[in-house]
Amino acid sequence: MRESFVFHAEYIADLPDDYKAGFAMYAINYALNDEQPPLMQGTLEYSLWAKIERRIDQEREKYERVKEKRAAAGRKHTGNQYNAPKAESPQVPEKETPAEVPAEGTETAKPAPKAEKPKAPQFVKPTVEEIDGYCKERRNGLDAQQFFDFYESKGWKVGAVKMKDWRACVRTWEKRHADERHKAGGMWGNENEVPEDIINSI
Repeated sequence: MRESFVFHAEYIADLPDDYKAGFAMYAINYALNDEQPPLMQGTLEYSLWAKIERRIDQEREKYERVKEKRAAAGRKHTGNQYNAPKAESPQVPEKETPAEVPAEGTETAKPAPKAEKPKAPQFVKPTVEEIDGYCKERRNGLDAQQFFDFYESKGWKVGAVKMKDWRACVRTWEKRHADERHKAGGMWGNENEVPEDIINSI
C-alpha cells in the first residue's frame, strides 16, 4: 500500500459530471492499493477507466525511474570525504571485575523463549454459493456469479496483490454499487443511454 500519489485533474476532466466522483475514487484506490474497479470489459465505463489507468501507470513508472537515478547518484558519492567514517577516540580500558559466581544450590535464570508470530490465515477461494449466501445475508443485491467471474479472471488478486479477505471485497462492491446508483441515477451499465458524442470521443 502506497502512502501518497499525484492526482492530475486531467484524469477526469473530460468525463461527464455524473462519472467524475466515481472515477476519482477508482483512481485513488488503484494508485494507493492497486485495486481494480468492478467494471465489466467492453462497457463504456471500462473504456473510460482504461485511459486513466494508463496515465497512473505512466506516472508511477516515471517516479520509479527518478527514484532509481537518485539512489544511483547517492551510491556514487559513498566513500568521499563527507561520508568518510569518523576516527574513533581512544578508549580507556575498564577495570576488570571478577565474574559473579552463583551460590551453591541456585540456578542461573534462563532467558524466556521468544513467542512465535502467528501465521496469517491462508486465503481460500470462495464458491459462488458462499458469495451468494453472504450477499443475501447483507441484502446488498450484488450478483454473486459476476463477482466470482471478475476475480476468477484476475487470479483472485486486488490489483497486483493477492486477495486476503473476499468478504471485504464484497463489502467494497456493495458500497460502490450503492454510491453509483445514488450518484449516476441508474446510468451505469446502460451504454445505449450514453450520448453518441461521448462514445465517439473514446
